[in-house]
Amino acid sequence: MLYEFTVEAGYLKVDLFNRQTAEETRDALAAIAAEARKHACSQILISVHASRPIFKVEQYGLPDYFKELGRIALTGDSAELRISQQYIESLARQHGINVRCFPNEQAALYWFKDRRWLQDRRQRQEPWEQQERRQQLHRRGLESIGLDSAGRIPV
Repeated sequence: MLYEFTVEAGYLKVDLFNRQTAEETRDALAAIAAEARKHACSQILISVHASRPIFKVEQYGLPDYFKELGRIALTGDSAELRISQQYIESLARQHGINVRCFPNEQAALYWFKDRRWLQDRRQRQEPWEQQERRQQLHRRGLESIGLDSAGRIPV
């Protein structure tokens, strides 16, 4: 197994080659988590090449590592890898983890740049206080509208 890290503007890119066993998967995930902490990257693009698909997600410890990482985009170089990544994505969403799989790196990078999902943007927003807003709204009742003699609302 071989993995390469590249720190890009706004994300950490990981190229993972020839991953075959559960132990190699755990080692790679630990290295990715350490590198993400080292560079303070909350967005990670993991491109998997010439590797075995993962279907025993709990055995590999993916949910534990992915919770720690932030936004994770997955790409794979084979149909089997992409299917297993779709499975990983669905399980991650059940755990509240922000993982998405993409057909290529360009689609993943577009997701990273989508302003609707930026972490700092969500943190800046005030929580919606709907009840307080409703109390502040002043609604005019029919009595205050002042209907004309025909019972219509004047223009």
